[in-house]
Amino acid sequence: MSIDTYTLIWLFPIAFMFHDFEEIIFWELWLNKHGDEVKSRVPAFLAKQVDTIVGKSTAQASVPICLIFSFTVLASFLAAEYQKYDFLLLASGAFFLHGFMHLGQAVAFRKYVPAVITSALIVIPYGLVLYGRLMNAGMVDMSGLLIYFLLAAALTVPFILVMHKVGDYLYKKTVKLLIN
Repeated sequence: MSIDTYTLIWLFPIAFMFHDFEEIIFWELWLNKHGDEVKSRVPAFLAKQVDTIVGKSTAQASVPICLIFSFTVLASFLAAEYQKYDFLLLASGAFFLHGFMHLGQAVAFRKYVPAVITSALIVIPYGLVLYGRLMNAGMVDMSGLLIYFLLAAALTVPFILVMHKVGDYLYKKTVKLLIN
């Protein structure tokens, strides 16, 4: 049985959520145990930002993840419904590279890190299938894909930091509005 390209594109947000479910479930527990080690290994220019992220509760971390999820839906929508593939290639490229980052973290820390299992079983295989399909269909070639990967690599860290800042703001405002 073969899955069509339209469905494969719409699987992007689903793959993202399975991956991030693993990350969300183990976020707080893992960082409570290993957060100091994480902070000691990051480059100095990222230390303040990482310190802020490491100290988040699962609920606080879920808000930026929800925001990022909305971008996966938008990217899939534009590609599947309007054949506008640029944003899908950028967003899925960031996701694909993010999967390799989790594998690298697990190797560097020599232990389980949240989202490494779904990186190996979902993120990377999904990316390989998606890019193979898009290249075979002539929607992108290898040089174009490499450009999207380079853009994704350059933009991912600033994007995630901005999503965390926006998420922090929304979390505080929402808690104040609904809980307090």
